Amino acid sequence: MKKITLTLTTLLFMTSFSSFAEESLLSTYQRELAFLMAQKRTLTKQSKLIKKEYGQKVKLAERELKKSQDSLVAVTKQNELLGSKLMDAERGLENVENANSLLDTTLTQAKVSLEINDESWDLLKNNESKIKTILSGALTKLIDGGEVRSTNMDFFTISGKLVKGETLKLGRIAAFGTYEGMSSALMPVGLGKLKMTEVDLSREVSALKAKSELNSLPLFIYESTSKGVEPKKEKSFMEIVEAGGSIAYVIVALGLVALVLALVRGFLLYTASRFDKNILKDLESGDIQSIESKVEKQKTPFDRVLGKTLASRDKDREARENVIHESILGELNFLDKFGAIILVMAAVAPLLGLLGTVTGMISTFDIITEFGTGDPKLLSSGISEALITTKLGLVVAIPSLLLGNLLGGWSGKIKVMLEREALRLSNKFDKDSLNA
Repeated sequence: MKKITLTLTTLLFMTSFSSFAEESLLSTYQRELAFLMAQKRTLTKQSKLIKKEYGQKVKLAERELKKSQDSLVAVTKQNELLGSKLMDAERGLENVENANSLLDTTLTQAKVSLEINDESWDLLKNNESKIKTILSGALTKLIDGGEVRSTNMDFFTISGKLVKGETLKLGRIAAFGTYEGMSSALMPVGLGKLKMTEVDLSREVSALKAKSELNSLPLFIYESTSKGVEPKKEKSFMEIVEAGGSIAYVIVALGLVALVLALVRGFLLYTASRFDKNILKDLESGDIQSIESKVEKQKTPFDRVLGKTLASRDKDREARENVIHESILGELNFLDKFGAIILVMAAVAPLLGLLGTVTGMISTFDIITEFGTGDPKLLSSGISEALITTKLGLVVAIPSLLLGNLLGGWSGKIKVMLEREALRLSNKFDKDSLNA
């Protein structure tokens, strides 16, 4: 009984304790939940405050960024404007420098043209005084250029002797000198000196002094006396060939060989085309015996072809034609002799001229590399070689080509004539055999 009572008491205690524990745990959970809810409300309020604060900061930053971008655009435009003004200023400065350079060049050219010495030129302090001096000198030069005046000055005679004689100047472009009764045109030799030419113009100069009418007056016109002028000399054929170099000699030799071969070929064709014209009449009349007596010597291709045709008269037509063709082929070596060689030379000549042109230009560039382009006379040898060989090549090629084709046509006519007359004779044999 006591055990049962103790057990019941224990169960009641445990039940009471369990109920109390459950109530205590529930109360704890409720308090914790209330705390968490309060924390949530606090954090939510703080989040809203933070969002509001940072939203204002973002808007402020965006306004600052836009303001900075607008400032950057304005600065960029200003920079572009300043760059454009700087380029305009540089172009203006370049134009000024070009104008100054052009002015200096023009003043230098005018100084040389007006023959102003360096000492007088150096005394001029600025460009304004130089321009005034040049304009004054140009006006004086224009006035002098329209006058015919007589003076005494030094010039060289034809033999090269420096003398002082009467000089008649036509402005500043021509002059005539008189010495020991001879008058002639004067040409510049450089350094302000003039020289007499070889043509005597005493009568014309006297008429010019007397202001008489002249039908013609030979002049040696020059631009300035500071630079010498050499009269053009006619070159001989060998001088031209020598200026063309070694290739020019080859081209000339080739041309001579082609000419000799063309003459020989022409002579051979001339002898081949000569035959007794009465043979053609005998062919028309059918006098076989007369033809046979005339061609028996066989001096020309015509005689030999007809002779072989006559020798084959007893054969049939096909065999006779074979004999005729064989005999004509035998004469081709004689009729075509030197023909191909002449045409080959006509083709090779311009190629040699082109080779001479290339070698001449190479030598010209070598001279330019060594001495520059200051003196054109140094370049004349290479340019002469380049042009003369081309000229000689064409001079050889064109006649050789024409002669080669003309002689080839002549040879073709002889071949046609040989075949025609041989076949005519063969046809005569066929007619005689039919009549028989």
